[in-house]
Amino acid sequence: MPLQQLRDADGPMETQLSGCGEWIEYDKLQLESAASNKYIKGTILMKYPPHELGTGEKVLKIVLEESTTQPSTSNQASINTFIFGKLVEDCESILKQGDTVVLTNFQASKSPSASKDGRHAFQLELSDEAGATVFVCSKTGADSAAIIRKTKVVMQDYTYVPLNMIKDGVTVNVYGVVKFFKQPYRSKGTDYCMTVTIVDPSGAKLHCVIFNANADHLPKIYRTGDVVRFHRIKIQEFNSELQAINAPGFSVLTFDGALGVPATPRASSKSYNFTATDLQMVEELRRWANANTSTFKTTVTLADVKAAEYFDLTCQLVAKADVDRSAVLLKVWDGSKCPHPLKDVPVERSGLEGDASEITRLGPLTVDVLTYDNHTRTAKSLKPGTYLRICNLHAKLVAGSSEMRSGCLGAAPKMEFHLHGGTAYGRGIMPLPTDCEDVRQLKRSLESALSSDQDSMEDLTLLDVLNSSSGPSVLTAHQHINPKSLGEVLHQTAPRKHRIRAQLVNYEPRALHQSVKLYCPHCRSLQEVPDDDDLDTWLLDDGGARAGSGSEPHGAGWYETTVWEQGDQRLRQITIRFVKTNRLRRTPERSTILVEGVSLNELYQFSETFGNVIPTATRPDDLVLNALSIPFLIQDGKWHYGCRRCSDPRPVSVLQSLTQDDTWESSAIAKVLGIQQLSYVFVMKFTLDDGSGSLDAFLWDGAETFFGISAADVMISEVLQEKLTRIMNRLCPPKTSPEDYPWLECCLKSYYVGEGLDQKTCYQVFDSTLAGLEAI
Repeated sequence: MPLQQLRDADGPMETQLSGCGEWIEYDKLQLESAASNKYIKGTILMKYPPHELGTGEKVLKIVLEESTTQPSTSNQASINTFIFGKLVEDCESILKQGDTVVLTNFQASKSPSASKDGRHAFQLELSDEAGATVFVCSKTGADSAAIIRKTKVVMQDYTYVPLNMIKDGVTVNVYGVVKFFKQPYRSKGTDYCMTVTIVDPSGAKLHCVIFNANADHLPKIYRTGDVVRFHRIKIQEFNSELQAINAPGFSVLTFDGALGVPATPRASSKSYNFTATDLQMVEELRRWANANTSTFKTTVTLADVKAAEYFDLTCQLVAKADVDRSAVLLKVWDGSKCPHPLKDVPVERSGLEGDASEITRLGPLTVDVLTYDNHTRTAKSLKPGTYLRICNLHAKLVAGSSEMRSGCLGAAPKMEFHLHGGTAYGRGIMPLPTDCEDVRQLKRSLESALSSDQDSMEDLTLLDVLNSSSGPSVLTAHQHINPKSLGEVLHQTAPRKHRIRAQLVNYEPRALHQSVKLYCPHCRSLQEVPDDDDLDTWLLDDGGARAGSGSEPHGAGWYETTVWEQGDQRLRQITIRFVKTNRLRRTPERSTILVEGVSLNELYQFSETFGNVIPTATRPDDLVLNALSIPFLIQDGKWHYGCRRCSDPRPVSVLQSLTQDDTWESSAIAKVLGIQQLSYVFVMKFTLDDGSGSLDAFLWDGAETFFGISAADVMISEVLQEKLTRIMNRLCPPKTSPEDYPWLECCLKSYYVGEGLDQKTCYQVFDSTLAGLEAI
């Protein structure tokens, strides 16, 4: 029974409440969805007349004063209590001011009026839906006791309002289908917040903002198309539109929106009322939503992803690794294979958290996802094997190289996946429970992928074992191609793809730092990375000779300037301009500086301290970039160059536009400055021999995948430079007889260069990856 009487004749109160859990004092209350194993007691200090919500449901407010023998002046001594639904009818005629009551299965939530009425910071909410019970210890006689005993538990029939019928200022119950949602995030106060937009067949939509101190008590929504039931949401006008917030007594049920799956509620509280009428409502909304699929996001797999697309990915985490202070790498798969060439994020295998055998086994089917800023905390907390939904993931194509013709490389874009910072468009990472329908479907896809790919997976594993005794192995993505001897390859016309097994008898350049080039994806030209001597000369000739003009360019209010004399033979002036930002606290590693009149050694020193360093020179009334033989930006230790042929440099003052949003990515800086950014690439020539023939094959597009190292990172990391040297020493061991060189299996493709009599056949290594790099 929701309302019961405790009588002195039935023994001590504690004995009669022995099955209700433990007694909790007011100052020990915690925010909870349903306190099912606790009870609270107090004396009715005030009782207000009941009133109706917009749903027609009654609510009764009483104020309880804590029963204690010690006088108290604390605000914690009295607490607002709200009773909802059928329970109101029982309590309205029985409860009286001065009665002592005991409450069970109550919900504690924040009191919005605590600062005004001086009562407890929390309020109590009770409803028959949550299984609440009120025990009353009154001085009434037998007649009142008889009334109480005649009270029956009658589950209330709730009224639900179509979204096109809601009005400002009322509290209502609604059903709807999720069109948009943001995962729980910290509000500006102490609560977590979740925003949800719902629609229904009436054609209207409603934006809902739900707050709770415990993120676990917010709606458990996994995707758009889920069905939700909100009880007691308050409608209010905001920015000329109606929106809903959670009112006292708020509760929510969420259901998977897929057709044909069980309508199992995901509840915000342990107790709830769900009838046959509710089931009918859920099924009707499911049918409506699935018939209007254009209204909701459809599932996108890696096999379907398109360039420049933002999409939600349901996947399983294979491994993770910290990349730097602001990014975490997630290696994930969904059972399908992305059709685009993928750019791998260079990380040491020892830095990956995950099962090493699984990382190798699933390698061809995994993609690298870089997560940034506020998402890194969630990413770091994930365990390999977790099922995830990554919302608003950005599929981005970046320029690469695929062909070499007359000293130029053809662009072969590669795809990267980025989860940018912030919560816009519902962006975030959501771990999924194993029993939800999306995970069940994902498991079927993963099992199918492993089953269909089992033969090729076994081939790769066997190849790794066979080659491990004689040197490093190379895993290829084309095990279905029958291997050919080099003699056969040399006698076949181009273009063709081949799988070969040969020894690397020579490679160029031998000075491995020269294998890194600068490549323009626009004009497809290659150029050497400038050496330090040339850079030092160019810096002092271009910036130093004209530094210290004595006057600042016009419009210099967006930076602060510091100048000092450098007492060397040139008597230089060094000028540092600190770009102002909206940050309250500016740290060197997040700062942008414009430098002028510096030597190469000084430029290195500045780049080790400041996040963004931009070399500049002063011209009459303007601040400009140096010649593009000098890097236009040094960011986090990486030197960024521009193409002299394709760039159209603008005055440095255009960078002022970036200070508003404080967006200082290298691509954004290059774009606003009119610079066509160059990328670092490996370009090497391998001489391969298998006894039947010998040929030269270029390694460029896919070289980073082959080595497991980024060309840009090699330029700034001595560790990676040494690793590249060790790799090449294993592939082509010095001071070793050629017959003892290891045998490598890799893929080659042939193509023509030139025309007419000048036409010749060239070869390129492709789709091949060194195995066992973690041991090198």
